[in-house]
Amino acid sequence: MIDVEKAYEVLVNMPNAKEEAHFDKPAYKIKGKIFATFNIENKWVTLKFTPEQQTMFCEDDAFYPVPNKWGQLGWTHVSLDKVRLTAFVEGVNTSYENIVAMKTKKRVEKPTQ
Repeated sequence: MIDVEKAYEVLVNMPNAKEEAHFDKPAYKIKGKIFATFNIENKWVTLKFTPEQQTMFCEDDAFYPVPNKWGQLGWTHVSLDKVRLTAFVEGVNTSYENIVAMKTKKRVEKPTQ
């Protein structure tokens, strides 16, 4: 279990991350893309995983898929009341790295034959 303040500290300390409003919740972006949203009232953070990563993280009951189409795309809630700090940090790092990798792939041009 981690508190809201600790979760906030982890999120805002990601390199080059920007906090911006996303509807009525804070969102954390890298290179213009969201890697996390923070539902402070309900004490959960939502992270972007690949479906394979989501399956792995959800072996821990602190992680669970968003219950809609977004969940099928890898978006995953993390309950701050249940998660261990090490698991939370690993999840945030994974989500962050997924967005960095996605943005990097878009810049790589395909070689011509």
